[in-house]
Amino acid sequence: MTTSPSSQLPHANPQPDPPSTALVSAYRLDGKGSAALLSDDELRQAWQEPEALIWMHLDYTRGDVNDYLAGIAQLDDPSIEALTELDTRPRVARFGGGIVTTLRGINLNPGAAPEDLLSLRLWMSPTRLITLRRRPFQSITQVREQLEAGQGAENISWLLAMISDALVDRVAELSHRLDDQLAILEEDQLNDVEIDPDDITRLRRPLITLRRFMGPQRDCLAQLAQGPLWIDEQARLDLREIANQLSRYVEDFQAMQERALILHEQRMSEHNEQLNQRMYLLSVITAVFLPLGFLTGLLGVNVGGIPGSESPWGFTLFVGMTLGVVAMQMWLLKRKKWW
Repeated sequence: MTTSPSSQLPHANPQPDPPSTALVSAYRLDGKGSAALLSDDELRQAWQEPEALIWMHLDYTRGDVNDYLAGIAQLDDPSIEALTELDTRPRVARFGGGIVTTLRGINLNPGAAPEDLLSLRLWMSPTRLITLRRRPFQSITQVREQLEAGQGAENISWLLAMISDALVDRVAELSHRLDDQLAILEEDQLNDVEIDPDDITRLRRPLITLRRFMGPQRDCLAQLAQGPLWIDEQARLDLREIANQLSRYVEDFQAMQERALILHEQRMSEHNEQLNQRMYLLSVITAVFLPLGFLTGLLGVNVGGIPGSESPWGFTLFVGMTLGVVAMQMWLLKRKKWW
C-alpha cells in the first residue's frame, strides 16, 4: 500500500464509450488473485452460486440499474435507495445483509477540475461486491487491470482494500501537485514576484473540497477496518494503513490551507502597505502645496494695491518667496521625521 510522490497528475486516458446498459463490468474471483470477466448471462448464472466471489460494477445513471440491483442482486429498497441517491457523502451503514459505503475519488477525466470529486457507492457482503459510479474511475480501471493480470485480490475484503488504496493513491498525487504549486507561489513571494490573486483562489478551492470529503472518508475507512467479522485480518490491516495515509493527507490539506491563507494575508498586507505609502506621499504633496495655493490665491485677486504689481521684480520676488516657503516646509517635515 505505497504511494510514490509525483508533482504531476497522470494524463487521463481517453475513456471508452459509455455502456448501453448499467453493467460496466462483472468479474468472478478465483481466490488466487485472478478473475474471469463475465457476460450478462454469465453474471446472472454465477450470482445464483452462494460461494462464488463476484464483483459487479454498474453505472447508476442507466435506466436498467434496478434490474441488476433488485433483479440479480435482490437488494431491498432501502439498499437500492442508498446506492442510487443523488447527494452522497462518505459513510458506512448496514443494509440488506450487507454494508453500504460511499467513497470519493479524484476526477482524472479530461477537462475535469481537481475539486470535482467522483462518487463511488459500494455494497458488499462476504462473497459479493457491487460498485456504482456515474463517471469513469481510473482507480477502478487500475484494479480491473490487476485482476486480469492475475495480480489482484483473492477475496472480497481484499478487493475492497485494493479499491480504497487506488483511490487514496490519486489523492496523494493531487496532494503533491498542490503542494508544489503552493511552494512556487511562496517562492515567488519571497523573491518579490507579483502573485496573481486568482492563482491563490484556484489553489484554495480544491483544498476546501478535499478537506470536506476526505476527512469523513478517512473515518469510513477506519470504520471498515473495524467492521464485520468476515473482513479478514490482512484486509483490516490494509484498510487501517490506508486510513492512516489518508489522515496524513487530510492534515497536509489543512496545513496547505493555512499556508495559502498566510500567503493571501501577506499579499494583502503588502498591497495595503503600498497603498498607505502612496496615500502618505499624496498627503505630503498636498501639505506642501496648501500654503502655496493660499499665496497664489491671495495675490491673484483682481483688486488694487497688490504688492509688487508695479515693480518689474515683483514676479521674481514672489517666486523666490514661494521657493523659500517650500524649503522651510521640507526642513520642518525632515526635522519632525514626517518625510
